[in-house]
Amino acid sequence: MVRDTMDVAGGEWTSMSNGPSPDECPRPRGFTGVSFSWDQISEGAVDNPKAVMERVGRSWRDKGLPTWTQNVERADGKILHRVRSQDHIVRTIEFSATTSRMIITVESMCGSGNIDDYYNDIE
Repeated sequence: MVRDTMDVAGGEWTSMSNGPSPDECPRPRGFTGVSFSWDQISEGAVDNPKAVMERVGRSWRDKGLPTWTQNVERADGKILHRVRSQDHIVRTIEFSATTSRMIITVESMCGSGNIDDYYNDIE
């Protein structure tokens, strides 16, 4: 989803972390599992950030995801265009665009696993 969103939005994307970050999450019957979050940032959609947000939302709907959009005036006067989704495919994914930057944030569903297995690989 993240890579597809980067392709649809265009731009040069940079990870805000060293790859997907593992997080412990609750599983049924008292077990714990692992989810992953991954944030990306790019320069802004200078020409038309609303059009980029709409393009991203359309691509998510084409994949069967419901979408919610929001356009908010920030304190600096710029309009923040945001589309968000959550479903059985992804716990949450959000794309935000202004004329100065674009951001993608995502959190995966909680899967089976032990978070220590992932942190040991990182260290």
